Amino acid sequence: MTTLSGIIRSYQAAGRRIEREQQREARESARRFKEQQKLQSIIDAEQAVKDWESYVETLLSIHKNYSEVIDWKQVQYIPKPIEPSYSNEHESEAKLKFDNFKPSFFDKLFRLTPKIIRNLESKVVESKLKDKRIFDLSYKKYQEELEDWEEQQDISKGIENRDSEYYAMALDYLNPFSELKELGIRIKMFFDKNYVDVDLYINSEDVIPNYTLSQTATGKLSKKNMPKSRFNELYQDHICSSVLRVAKEVLLNLPIKYTRINVISNSLNSRTGYLEDKIVLSIIISQERLNLINLQLVDPSDSMSIFDHNMNFKTATGFNEVQKVELKGDVK
Repeated sequence: MTTLSGIIRSYQAAGRRIEREQQREARESARRFKEQQKLQSIIDAEQAVKDWESYVETLLSIHKNYSEVIDWKQVQYIPKPIEPSYSNEHESEAKLKFDNFKPSFFDKLFRLTPKIIRNLESKVVESKLKDKRIFDLSYKKYQEELEDWEEQQDISKGIENRDSEYYAMALDYLNPFSELKELGIRIKMFFDKNYVDVDLYINSEDVIPNYTLSQTATGKLSKKNMPKSRFNELYQDHICSSVLRVAKEVLLNLPIKYTRINVISNSLNSRTGYLEDKIVLSIIISQERLNLINLQLVDPSDSMSIFDHNMNFKTATGFNEVQKVELKGDVK
């Protein structure tokens, strides 16, 4: 026979079991949450390292992603766009349905004929407007293509005549330096029929991170100050990579013998305490010597030695100001 005290003890025991089970589930939930946090922390650290490496690689490999060559002579053989003709196809189809409409017995019985006629008339108007919209879009596209074609023809003939004014137009049209501009690099060019003189306003040193990111053996993110020597080497490679890219784009798209590139950096003058523009690299690059380089594998800084250049760089201190390389008549 079950007594009252037995019932109470059973109830209390059941309550304790429920409480223990709830505590166990809570501990298990907390453990899983902690593991998920740890795993997410490892994933976030891994992604941060990848992003850091990708950013640095982008700064050092600008020279690898240049445009495809444009044969301006062949551009002259591109056919002129054909002006579109107006078509009333949809209006004609709607009119045909309107003209051929004959009310049926049920149309007459339920007095639907006037409504159907109004709908058919409305369709004719809508179709006429549709034909106009189609033509307007086609003509707008034609005008854009014609304008583009005319610009290409002008540039092609100007380049064939070695008119330096059209050199600038060609580069404006092709826009090969958009990626550099996105990185904050500014370019000024001065054109001669045989060469292009470039002032390349490079990013300040702030573009290079002054720290390194890595993962520890346990997956945690480790951030350390970058050694100054390593920082300077990266900045040098960034500058030289940009120089190679500009030279490649210019020599690839224009019929010139060489280009002089003067790299201008906005750097701190330790004597005045102010930022000043100063030339840190001046180099003359010809197509002949540029062709000696495999841009996909070359070390940008090492490649400068192939060309006539002025650069005063030390790993410990970085760049010092230099003078422009003198332009020469016979450049190889």
